[in-house]
Amino acid sequence: MAEVVDRLERNLMSLGVYVERHARQAAGGGETLHVEYETAAAGLTQGDVGNVCTELVDAHQAGWEPEDCHFWVFETDGGFLGEWEVRAGWFRALDRGDISQTDFSTLVLSTRQPAEEPPAEMPAWGATGDVQ
Repeated sequence: MAEVVDRLERNLMSLGVYVERHARQAAGGGETLHVEYETAAAGLTQGDVGNVCTELVDAHQAGWEPEDCHFWVFETDGGFLGEWEVRAGWFRALDRGDISQTDFSTLVLSTRQPAEEPPAEMPAWGATGDVQ
């Protein structure tokens, strides 16, 4: 886990995405990697989501074993902008050629949940279980 988070921190900073915290959550027989990041962008943008996904796909190609990931997005002043996720199986399907890059992007973007009135207060990470 630490290697992929280090990669995100290192490679996304120049794009205005700043990884702040990360944690693992056990759920449904597996684990989800939660990552909180701040963005210099105005909102929960497709550009930021795409940049993060590109790094994750590159990490997978470099040997990272994909896992479900949940991203919490904040503005640099701390307001909550929204959340999104990506599933481990989507990386594997992309790698096998079962889905296209467009399909992968569509799946990821379909998970975007902007805050109702951004910037909003931070939701509790533990809404679906304890984050460790």
